[in-house]
Amino acid sequence: MSVINQAIVNAVVKSFEGEAKAIAKARTAQDKAIQAALDAMVIACDKPKALFLKGNAKTNEARGQIKAMFDAIVEKGFISKSSGASYQSAFWIAFEQGIEFKRDLNNKAKTEGESTGEAKTSTKASGAVQSTSRKDLDKTLSKALAQARLLGLLDFAADVLDLCQDRLDGFEETILDK
Repeated sequence: MSVINQAIVNAVVKSFEGEAKAIAKARTAQDKAIQAALDAMVIACDKPKALFLKGNAKTNEARGQIKAMFDAIVEKGFISKSSGASYQSAFWIAFEQGIEFKRDLNNKAKTEGESTGEAKTSTKASGAVQSTSRKDLDKTLSKALAQARLLGLLDFAADVLDLCQDRLDGFEETILDK
């Protein structure tokens, strides 16, 4: 005896298709709204991007505004805290690279960086392990910050930068000197 006929199955499948289309439409609208915020940030950028992005959400007004925007979405319960952090990283990747916002840029940056295992830029080698100087330490930390940014770990890089500036008197990123 068949209780569920093909018409019922088709109706259930069609209802899920409707949900998928509605979600895709909502995500397109969300990405468009985030892109508008990105475009506004690009227009506001009045100095080299590395300097514009220096610091973290506590010390950099631009980073703070974007963190607050994604935190508000999280607080409303629309996305998880980890998704908010991921979207925030994707926002800054799009900003740095001058590309369109895509919510999965953070995942793509990590995957690409991990698969190649190499940074796209190089700097002079820092001090030897057995003898070093404070200047060499700053170079090494600056290179680590650049590598973290290349991998899309923007929040991590901002936190490390703040730690270096707080704990190391006179720390300056030497990577910015190029």
